[in-house]
Amino acid sequence: MAEAVAEVNEQVDIRRAWLDEDEVGLSAARVAKRRLVEEVRRLVDVVFQMDCGDVGYGEGGDGDGDGDGERAARFMAMAAEVGALADRVGELPRIPRAEVDGANVSQARRQDALLVERSTINGRGNPLAPPVRMWADGDLIRAEAYFNAPYEGPPGRVHGAWVAACFDEVLGCAQGASGAFGFTGTLTITLRRATPLYTKISYEAGFSHREGRKIHAWGRCYANGQLTAEASGVFVVPVFGGVGHGAV
Repeated sequence: MAEAVAEVNEQVDIRRAWLDEDEVGLSAARVAKRRLVEEVRRLVDVVFQMDCGDVGYGEGGDGDGDGDGERAARFMAMAAEVGALADRVGELPRIPRAEVDGANVSQARRQDALLVERSTINGRGNPLAPPVRMWADGDLIRAEAYFNAPYEGPPGRVHGAWVAACFDEVLGCAQGASGAFGFTGTLTITLRRATPLYTKISYEAGFSHREGRKIHAWGRCYANGQLTAEASGVFVVPVFGGVGHGAV
């Protein structure tokens, strides 16, 4: 089995659709868009943590001396600025979407079809994605995640749904070592301990075995060297064949 997997991977590694690529060779515009995405992600973080001043934190109160009306006016002014920027960005050419424009998605530029660009988990061009980075280590897939305040569940801890979503992505990539991709059929998560915010979270995942159209994969994640969660997944190859994900 291992020899067969190695032979497949040597021919073409379909997992590349998910994996980080070096910025060398990317267009200047794409590199700039990724920088814009990073700043939008930072904007989400700082807006999330803005203090409305209606609850005093500690003896110092809200700390800036603004009354409710003054603070509200500042927030509304910033909202107008962000709205104007969104309007400017919205006027730029956009990637055709089949659901909106009726475009043939197969005609999309290859880079925009890759999950490493558009994924909600590790997409470099998607501001909704937490900064997750994935790479291949032989037949294994490894990843690093860093969750800040917007991803909080219990105080100081990552929401379990985000822990699970990252597993779905990492196992989804790892299944490619089978030589095929399938859709998520079942994903079982065992949370061993709380996953902390503001900490590098290390993921690892691998292909286990295949039974017909069912591909089995496993995964684990760690914080500060401690196991925080484990996962197992079954991915189902559709009857019309494998899932492309923009791989070449």
